[in-house]
Amino acid sequence: MKVISLLFLSFLLTYRPVAAATEEPWQPLLKAQLQALEKATPSAWAPHVDTLAKLAGQYPDIWLLQYYAGWAYTQLSFKTPKKMSEVLCNQAEPFVRKALALQPGNTETLTLMGYWLSARINAVPSRGAALGAESRDYAQKAISADSSNPRAFLIKALNIYYTPAIFGGGKKRARAVVEETGAKFAAFTPADEFSPAWGKNIYEVLQASYK
Repeated sequence: MKVISLLFLSFLLTYRPVAAATEEPWQPLLKAQLQALEKATPSAWAPHVDTLAKLAGQYPDIWLLQYYAGWAYTQLSFKTPKKMSEVLCNQAEPFVRKALALQPGNTETLTLMGYWLSARINAVPSRGAALGAESRDYAQKAISADSSNPRAFLIKALNIYYTPAIFGGGKKRARAVVEETGAKFAAFTPADEFSPAWGKNIYEVLQASYK
């Protein structure tokens, strides 16, 4: 009995919660920046995006940090005046490409590449003919990698929606994919607090255009 008591005491002295033992030093920083971006207006995004970029630079082998830095610059490019969109796309590029290189078959990194290509078209619309097909290809690859990913369907829907009807796109042709995107978002639950969960607000804007 004395031996058991000593072993139990030793366990109490050495025990640490699993979450505390496995938490990486970058996780609280990433969480704080993502929470700040969720609440911030576009004009207040820049310092948080730059912080994500610095964090990605400190941990170049963590694909999720590369992903969020690339996503943040890409997302901001859609929210700023056109003259800044190209600059932000250029800032996003190394992070987007690094995330994909680290996770080439990941549905989220494939989706992000498609989204970033769409941002480049948004910055310079004349690129649509060259980059539109490439963006669609990445969206399709992302769907093939995980058909439950609503962001992959969202990028596919956006591509069709904003492609001129004469080239096989347009609002009418996009409707079925927009509806499918909504069903995917309704069924989606992030795996954890760091898993990508963006895009529902973009879908809601698309869906509202059909009312």
